[in-house]
Parts: sequence; C-alpha cells; structure tokens
Amino acid sequence: MQWSKVGLSGLQSQLAREMLSWVAAPLTGQVSRLVRGVVEPDGRSGTGRVILWDGRSLGTSVAYDVPLVDGHGGNISPGDLVGALRHGLADPDTDCTGTSARDAFGIPVLDATTLVYDFIEHPQFHITDALAAVGAAFAAPLEADEPPELRMRGFLLLDDRTCRLYLDTPESEDVPPIGIDLPLRDEHGAILVGATGASAALPTLLETGELERMRKGDAQDPYCSAVYDLVSWLTGA
Repeated sequence: MQWSKVGLSGLQSQLAREMLSWVAAPLTGQVSRLVRGVVEPDGRSGTGRVILWDGRSLGTSVAYDVPLVDGHGGNISPGDLVGALRHGLADPDTDCTGTSARDAFGIPVLDATTLVYDFIEHPQFHITDALAAVGAAFAAPLEADEPPELRMRGFLLLDDRTCRLYLDTPESEDVPPIGIDLPLRDEHGAILVGATGASAALPTLLETGELERMRKGDAQDPYCSAVYDLVSWLTGA
C-alpha cells in the first residue's frame, strides 16, 4: 500500500494522540496501580467508583468512591480526580482496607470524598499531568464531527516549566509543522493542569497574523519550520 503525505501525517498525529495516555505519572503509592474498572455505586448519586489493582493479582484490588461534584454543585474534572487518587496512594495512611466494607465482588471500598475535596483545596499535580492536559486540548478524537483547525503532530517537554507542541492542519503535506511553546506553570510557579486557552486562541492568532509577533527568531528545532512562544502571552509573566 502506498501512503500519501496526507495519510502519513494523519498516522503521525494518531501516534502522538495515543502516546498521550502514557505521558502522565502513574497512579503510584507503595506499588504502581492500574485501573481495573470504573462503575457507578448503587445508591450513591453523584459518586463514581474507581477500582485499582497492581496489574498482576486481582486480590490487590481496592475501590475508591470519588465525588463527581464539589460542595457547590460544580463538576470535578477527571484530571482532579486522578491527581487526588495519586496523592492519596502516596500516603500510607490512606490504605485501611482491612476494616473496609466490600462490594459484591469482594473488593474493599474506601470513601475518597474527603481526599478529593482536600486535593481540590490544595492541589498537588505532577508536571507530566500538565503536559498531558496541554496535549489533550489539541488531540482531536479519531472521528470528530468537524475536522480540527489545528492538529497535533507531536509534543516535547522542554523543561519543568514549558512544553512544545508541533501543530499543523489536517491537509498538510510537505510543509513541516510549527512549534508552539506553552506554559506548564503559572506566573507563581504552580503547575497548570487544564485548558490554557491556547487551543481556542491559536486559530485566530494565525488568521490575524498576531502569532508572527511571537516567533522565536533564534530557535533551532529540526522538528518544525518555526517556533512561536506563547508562554508570556498566556501567563502574563
């Protein structure tokens, strides 16, 4: 089979999108944890149950009941829930499965409501969470109703404050992607996890020519045709 330039660029974009799931720090405590299942606990409206195990023995499974909404009725993002679980697993006092109730499969169940609420008040994300969140904003699903205006072809963690996304359009052929530098921390040094606004603003910046003012003239990057620095523009630093 002979692949066209457009087809190959689509495969590259798909590779970058799929690899995002391996970017963020794993759910790790005394041992690494994988997700065994996500279910809805009976009789607990507004709560999700995440079941973790070590990937080898089902007997290591522990279920965590996590709130889906905060005390004000707003939704809690999946990224916050993952961060809260990771933070809790790092604390040996969180594991009290010996006295926990068990579900119909014999899996001990822990109520993680307080853990999640405390995390929301004082979040402690990992820098890789920020990298995954920024990339996900440009990683369109395989079957979208409308093609994305910009498509992620790749990504690179530059340091503990900045990442570079390599973007193009779905119609790109021989033209290399452009590099966009985005912040992973705010002006105070706190890790940013969530939408930075870049995915919504970039098409307009490109169309109006404003992006050109952010070009890094001295950037030497063989993976792209030009680099544009949006760090200061997004953080105000």
